[in-house]
Amino acid sequence: MSDTAWFADGLRGRHVLLGLVAFFGLIFLVNGIFIYYALNTFGGGDTSDPYRKGLNYNETVAEAARDAELGWQAQLTYETASGRLMLSLTDRDGHAVSGLHFSGTIGRPATDREDLSANFNEAESGNYAAMVRLAPGQWIVQLHSNELSRAGDPIFRLKQRVFVPEAP
Repeated sequence: MSDTAWFADGLRGRHVLLGLVAFFGLIFLVNGIFIYYALNTFGGGDTSDPYRKGLNYNETVAEAARDAELGWQAQLTYETASGRLMLSLTDRDGHAVSGLHFSGTIGRPATDREDLSANFNEAESGNYAAMVRLAPGQWIVQLHSNELSRAGDPIFRLKQRVFVPEAP
């Protein structure tokens, strides 16, 4: 064995105190780093006023049922090169649904820091386009028609994720 040991004179009180201070200091440092990143990287809830939306859950379900009754099929695509977000809308029989105007928001799933507003205009029959520059990654697109039903609700709503790949 070695002639020198860490505590040649024995383990004393100051060694224990320094060990405890170092141990708990490391714990506080790591917790502080976690708290900093938790508070600065997440913007909060994914919807504004979630309590009121929860109270109106039955109306939301009824609205989704009305959308399902229409039988409209929506396809959302993003062209990275041109920065064009396209919405293709067809009815139950596959015919283009035209004559609408859409507006909405485009944002990241976990933060509201990059939220964008978009207005979609009909580029050709049943195809609606908006020009937006989206960075690579996941985006959530929420659209609603500006035209209202008799009840005063938008005729059509859409909430869909879009993935924008890295440019080669």
